[in-house]
Amino acid sequence: MNKHWIISLVLTAVVLGIGITGFFMIKGTIPGQLDQPSSILLENNASIEEDKAGETALKDIIQEAQTKVVKIELADGSIGSGFLYNDMGDVITNAHVVHGVKEVTIVTSDEQQFTGTVIGISSDIDIALVRVEGLQGLEPLSIRMDKVEVGEDVLALGNPLGLDNTVTTGIISGVGRDFELPPYTYSDAYQISAPIAPGNSGGPLLLSETGEVIGINSAASEVGTIGFSIPIIDVLSLIKGWSASPMTTLPGVE
Repeated sequence: MNKHWIISLVLTAVVLGIGITGFFMIKGTIPGQLDQPSSILLENNASIEEDKAGETALKDIIQEAQTKVVKIELADGSIGSGFLYNDMGDVITNAHVVHGVKEVTIVTSDEQQFTGTVIGISSDIDIALVRVEGLQGLEPLSIRMDKVEVGEDVLALGNPLGLDNTVTTGIISGVGRDFELPPYTYSDAYQISAPIAPGNSGGPLLLSETGEVIGINSAASEVGTIGFSIPIIDVLSLIKGWSASPMTTLPGVE
């Protein structure tokens, strides 16, 4: 369990304990004299209700997002992730997930399978776009149009190690990371603490508070709590261009 959630659960338990203890102490000491509930108890109850509301909202965000995240399967058995970008059935993923192929199999959260066609791919930026006619008309994920800062809570969605619809939590632990994994160059990437693994590539990084896409999960270090995500606003111009005018020739594909 993520340390952040462990701390949250401990704090919630402490609040519950204080509220219950305080209530019985007051009731047992001065019965019949409390015209109004204790202000401390009211504050504790309000805090508990806020926590419950926050947990419910997060669950709703996750469940809604999972329906818009797909698994990408190649003929050679390799897998990756992607997510709906628009209502034309366009799916954003990493270039290294679909490099060298023109068509892939798309598997949705309810196990439906569709054929996807690569309509855009970069040779030096790890980004690609796949069009899936079977997903046309569906509502895509919302995209945040500005960058986020260190400390923001995030959700990483995808299919790590083939485990469908996995969600991990963490924070933005660094920004402005530059590195190379030839042939791709990563510039100004987000560093995240949410664990990611092979199969996560191409999945969305969401802002926990709103469920908006802020990045594309792309790389992980050998240390399980350090991953990297491409800020989506840095590649939107490429994505929009491919969606409006699909590539007719793909690099590495005859």
